[in-house]
Amino acid sequence: MSATPHIASDPTAPAPPRHSFSATQASVLLDLVRGLAALFVILQHSRNLFFLDYSQLPAHRALFVVPYLLASLAHQSVIVFFVLSGYLISGSVFRMFRAGAWSWRTYLLHRLVRLWIVLLPGLTLAALCDWTGLHLHRASAVALYAGNSGDHLVLAVAPNFHLSTWLGNLFFLQQTFVPIFGSDGPLWSLANELWYYLLFPLGLLALRRETSLAARLACIALFAAIAFTLNGAILLLFPVWLCGTLLALVPVLRLSGLWRLAAAVVYAPLAVFFARYFSDKPQFWHVAADEIFGLVTLGFLYVLLSAHAPAEERSLATRLCRTLARFSYTLYVVHLPFLILIAALLLPATRWAPDPAHIALWALILAVTLAYAYILASLTEFRTDKLRRAIERRLL
Repeated sequence: MSATPHIASDPTAPAPPRHSFSATQASVLLDLVRGLAALFVILQHSRNLFFLDYSQLPAHRALFVVPYLLASLAHQSVIVFFVLSGYLISGSVFRMFRAGAWSWRTYLLHRLVRLWIVLLPGLTLAALCDWTGLHLHRASAVALYAGNSGDHLVLAVAPNFHLSTWLGNLFFLQQTFVPIFGSDGPLWSLANELWYYLLFPLGLLALRRETSLAARLACIALFAAIAFTLNGAILLLFPVWLCGTLLALVPVLRLSGLWRLAAAVVYAPLAVFFARYFSDKPQFWHVAADEIFGLVTLGFLYVLLSAHAPAEERSLATRLCRTLARFSYTLYVVHLPFLILIAALLLPATRWAPDPAHIALWALILAVTLAYAYILASLTEFRTDKLRRAIERRLL
């Protein structure tokens, strides 16, 4: 991600005047938002895989209204990732320009190392999970990988399980030239992220007066070529990403904690409203809702950025926020093929009703999935800066 849970705090991100951004409570709050967004994605996917739909519950539906509503926020969480990505990446670009240090080579190195250090092993593990699942000789597994389980999540995996599709996803060509690889549906947003990373500086350079005429014309031509080539669905969400750019440009507020609490109280039900009300609307309304929710998210994050006080790095709450955000990208990339394989191994012919025993088993599955992603992140995502510096020493 990098739009996507997959966004790391960038050392070149905009900083408040008194403290570096990474040392403020605002940074902790953004980490919390990013981490929760990743959890909501997993919550919806795991609910779809393991439990009956709300309309299918045999009894006591009222007890599950809130859990099922919370387990419907995956798409809105990706919108949050896009806005956060736009804020962090745009801020880093603006700072490079202000410092007179803009370089395509440096910029692309940072972005591609950040994406590929997780995506390459993530795609490899997805292939391993899918290969294993496709060779399970269980009726429920066959139905699941054929997209016939009724979970509203898994499509037929075998038609998209090819080396060419794997390579296309590695180079962010999903949705435009190749389908999403195997069962790893969340990879759709990584293509959006990579192309936004290119479109934004191209557009900015084309608009800057300091850019030479020849360079401006080249940027315009490249921007138009990319926009013409891309799947329209990717371009339609670019304004959502640009909401983060606007967030990086506006002056930072100074508000009390009550304002931030009030913003969260208002924002949470709005997220549920957008998730539920527009779920069955035509595509036009989906796009409009995403862009409106992007603006709503912009306002919410703008209020959170008013937390200028230094963070209490030793507090348990801060450490939890930092940790969850730190491996959110890995979690986003690798969780779904892993969960689908577990579902193929454990589920009977139908999904579970949410009784205490199955809820406990589901919680254990989620814990194992988090541990799986964390271990992988410790080998990959946590080493991003080290790998980037090693490549810079050799190439730059």
